Amino acid sequence: MATITATTAVNPTTMAANWKTGVANNSQKWLNKYLNPKALFNANPTQSQANWIAGCQSANAVNSYATGMADVNLTTVANAASTYGVINYAAAGTNKSANYANLTPALSQAISTVRAQVLAMPNATLQDRINRMTTWANGMAAYKGTF
Repeated sequence: MATITATTAVNPTTMAANWKTGVANNSQKWLNKYLNPKALFNANPTQSQANWIAGCQSANAVNSYATGMADVNLTTVANAASTYGVINYAAAGTNKSANYANLTPALSQAISTVRAQVLAMPNATLQDRINRMTTWANGMAAYKGTF
């Protein structure tokens, strides 16, 4: 005869198995919610930034970064990189090519402008070459976030 027994503790093996199955079974639901959110992720960037800053400060206060890094399982990371990383990296060339093409006119102009400044500088001495490197770095940094 079967009996009914109350669960007094969560079984971690069952929990892990159910999570894996649940994630796999809900991938289409995830995509639907991703494409149809209640609010767009960029709807209020000022408030989002304030929330992000507050979250960073809160995480810093409890040492979250160092604790998380200490808990990283490098075998899992290596397996994920080997299993998915190469495929995703290779696909990025196709998947993100339109985005890259949209920014290349501005990027190439920035590079050309800074390059012209650097090429106009002397390069005879070590200090000249250091100055050229600094000009390049500062020149390109000035474009950060502009395209």
